Amino acid sequence: MSDTVSKIVRELSERVFGLINRIIGDRDEALDLTQEVFVKVLLNNNRESRIEHLQPYIFRTAFNRALNAGRNRKRRRAGEELLKAETPDTFPSQPDQLYESSQKSVLLKNALDTLADRQKQALTLRFYAQMSLSEIAEAMMISEGSVRVHIARGLQNLKKELLPLMREEKL
Repeated sequence: MSDTVSKIVRELSERVFGLINRIIGDRDEALDLTQEVFVKVLLNNNRESRIEHLQPYIFRTAFNRALNAGRNRKRRRAGEELLKAETPDTFPSQPDQLYESSQKSVLLKNALDTLADRQKQALTLRFYAQMSLSEIAEAMMISEGSVRVHIARGLQNLKKELLPLMREEKL
C-alpha cells in the first residue's frame, strides 16, 4: 500500500466510521462496515486514479454500504415479525373447531399465494403483523399510497378467489 493511500486511510477512518455509525446506529456493525469500505476501496483502487478522487469515492461507498445495511436490517425485522405473527398463541379447544380453523387457514393461504408478491406482503403485514400503513411503507420501502393500493387490490383479488369457495361451502 502506498504511503499516500495509507495516509488517507488513517485520516478518514474515524470520519467514515462516524458517518456509518450515525446512519445505522450499531457500533459493532459500523466497525465491520468501515473495514469493508476500506477493503473495497483498496482492492478496487486503480493505481492510475488520482488521489483527490479517492476521498469522495470512500465516502460514497461508506454511505451506500450503511444504507444497504439499514435496509437489510429492516427487511430482516419485518420478516421476523411476520413469522411471529403467523404463529398462533392459542388454539381452539374443540377438535372440530381446530379442523374447521385449519381448513380455513389452508384456503386463505392458497388464496394468498395467488396474489402478486407486493399485495401478499402488504396484506400479511397489515392483518397478520398488525402493522400501520406507515410501518408497512417503511418495511416495504414504498409510499403509504402504494401500500393502500396494494392492500385494496389484494383484498379485491382475495374476494374473487374466496367468494366462489364460500358459496360452495354454503350449498
